[in-house]
Amino acid sequence: MKSIIRAAIAVVATTGLMLTVAPAAFAATPASSARDFDDSFEQESRNGLATLEAEYSVEGDEEDDNTFRLVGELYDGDRRTLHQGGRCAYVEVQIISSGDEDWDVAKRDRLCSYDDTKRFRVTAHDVSEVRVKTCQVKYRSSSTYKCSRWEELDLGF
Repeated sequence: MKSIIRAAIAVVATTGLMLTVAPAAFAATPASSARDFDDSFEQESRNGLATLEAEYSVEGDEEDDNTFRLVGELYDGDRRTLHQGGRCAYVEVQIISSGDEDWDVAKRDRLCSYDDTKRFRVTAHDVSEVRVKTCQVKYRSSSTYKCSRWEELDLGF
């Protein structure tokens, strides 16, 4: 009985503390401060053997003055060995910088280890557009196989 009462008092004390701190913690920011945009997405190759889970954010509210960040995990689901024709998981991230019209590669990464994941990061400044695709590639090749469609990320501009 004493432990139940102690637990109830602890909950009340903690809740009271949270209510005291919460208004200050959630105070509105000035309207002139830059807007942060956060989102996440999943993508897989057309055969489902390469998978990407990623989160991204844009700090800043203009195309010519922002910082884009993406953190992702690439998963290799191809259980075949290389001798059996197994392929690696592959991701490519491309960006268009503000004032530019051409896509530039920001990141290419691969993972050649069945049932494993690989974390990667991308940071770019003054970005106006971003797109991502997930594929498979041969172990010693750069030619892609069974790619997803390019997915353009909503940056909020």
